[in-house]
Amino acid sequence: MATPTPIPPPNPPFPGRPASLWLVLGLTFLGSIGTGAVTNGIFFITSAAMGYGRRENLWLGAVFGATYIAAALLAGPGLRTLARRVGWISTRGVTTVVLALMGVACLLPLAAREAAPGLIEPAVWAMVLVYSPATGVLWPVVESYLSGGRSGKRLRWAIGRFNIVWSAALVGAYFGMAPLLEHRPFWILAGLGAIHLAMCAVMFALPREPARHAEDHEPHPPVYEALLALFRVLLFSSYLILSAVNPIQPIILERLEVRVAWWMPVASVWLAARVFVFVLFERWHGWHGRWWTPWAGLGAMVLGFAMTVGSPAFGPSAGLGVFAAGLACMGAGIAAIYCGALYYAMAVGSAGVDAGGKHEAVIGMGYTIGPVLGLVALGLAGTGPDGTEPDAEAFRAWTISLVTLAAIGTGLWGWRVARRRQRTFPETPP
Repeated sequence: MATPTPIPPPNPPFPGRPASLWLVLGLTFLGSIGTGAVTNGIFFITSAAMGYGRRENLWLGAVFGATYIAAALLAGPGLRTLARRVGWISTRGVTTVVLALMGVACLLPLAAREAAPGLIEPAVWAMVLVYSPATGVLWPVVESYLSGGRSGKRLRWAIGRFNIVWSAALVGAYFGMAPLLEHRPFWILAGLGAIHLAMCAVMFALPREPARHAEDHEPHPPVYEALLALFRVLLFSSYLILSAVNPIQPIILERLEVRVAWWMPVASVWLAARVFVFVLFERWHGWHGRWWTPWAGLGAMVLGFAMTVGSPAFGPSAGLGVFAAGLACMGAGIAAIYCGALYYAMAVGSAGVDAGGKHEAVIGMGYTIGPVLGLVALGLAGTGPDGTEPDAEAFRAWTISLVTLAAIGTGLWGWRVARRRQRTFPETPP
């Protein structure tokens, strides 16, 4: 999806030399512009170009998550296994085909608008049905080229740069979309399609197969085992919160009387906050081994989500400030959880966790359950005074309540998992 999964895929059987880091980072930058703009930005496009409201965007978000789960469990591992076992099929070749499919899918909405305007909506949904599972195949492969042949400090340095590159690319993508969103939204998707097709050429500069991921992990404190268990559960919460707020951001901005041309720059606040925390946590290591980090991250996510969704209650002027502050808080919390999940997975070792498809499926569940909770909130909210539109205040209250309960409940379950892990690796209690 929009965020590359932080746990490396299983080891490929090819030792080889590591791929060029700068080439992988270049591929990452281009891919993040596309996948981030589509998976996060599609809701702005559907709202601006097709008049989608809460219900339509939430259904679209739920379909995104569901198809990603299918790809994570079936397509991704299956294609990578095929690439390893059939001699003339390579991981590079499979990924190139996937990129080509993503590129062509992004061209469908513009082609429909030009040739058959009545098919625009089916074309957008067809694009989603192709694009979402394709990302479930693309990013684990890119990460295998990144981590293959690297270990220790080299691997940590590479993944630190990887995080900064892909997250910064999303900020750039949002600002790049802004001038076209109001009048030429489908040109945004077509441009992203062109980027994916260009990535096909870049792929052929990589080795046919990624090198083996080295597993020579340095000794780590026992508490890292419990922290890894907690952060992996909280990672699910972060995707749940993100997927619950993304589909309704355009509607919130409309309520705050923000012009369409400014939707994307304003919405990029959470992306910028995430980049800032990524850089901070890469440079400052005082959070390593500390129990406050996951709880601070969860608290920031929940508080930021509530502020973002509830911002229209403050009116257009004050509400916009609350909205931006909420996004920044949410983005910082999401970044803290992501960094923790990544750091402890690397420190403890990915062989002992559910790497690859199962882990991605958990992320896909977060992407699915978030919009589903939004749809449940719509049903519980009932209709407003006009008898047609959902009651906006009731919807906000139900959305904040349901998502907050789900996130905190998941966090408490993660705490129990961490406690059990702590008894296996005793040290400081959580």
